[in-house]
Amino acid sequence: MERAPKTLVVDASVAAKWFVPEMDSGKAVKLRNRHIDGEITLMAPDLIVYEVANALSHHPDISDEALRENIEALFMADLDLIPPSTELMALTADGARRHAISIYDSSYLTLAEFIATNLVTADRRLYDKVGGGRVLLLDDLDRAWVA
Repeated sequence: MERAPKTLVVDASVAAKWFVPEMDSGKAVKLRNRHIDGEITLMAPDLIVYEVANALSHHPDISDEALRENIEALFMADLDLIPPSTELMALTADGARRHAISIYDSSYLTLAEFIATNLVTADRRLYDKVGGGRVLLLDDLDRAWVA
């Protein structure tokens, strides 16, 4: 069985599942809990905070109070949030053009490439565009990475 790296990059499609029950939410929560328990480290560009807050703020089943609580819980998960830098942004822009993906998606992929680890996503469209290599689908983690 393949061994999981000690550090993984997660994108907003995974982190949003920590707060919204939907397909693969259990897998996302299991991954987050492994981070909280110190078994692995989860990293993301600091963009993830804005993307998750945006997704939650537009979700019809999340009340104002739950929105605030979920945003607080996102910070309490203590992800390693990486701010933009000249080098990372230049690589991100290049990756966005090379893969024909958004700067937002490219920021997660670029961070994973930059620190030589994998990006975990629940975004099938992103996986289909750049899949393999450093991009893993959340749906596949039980079999290969989080078992």
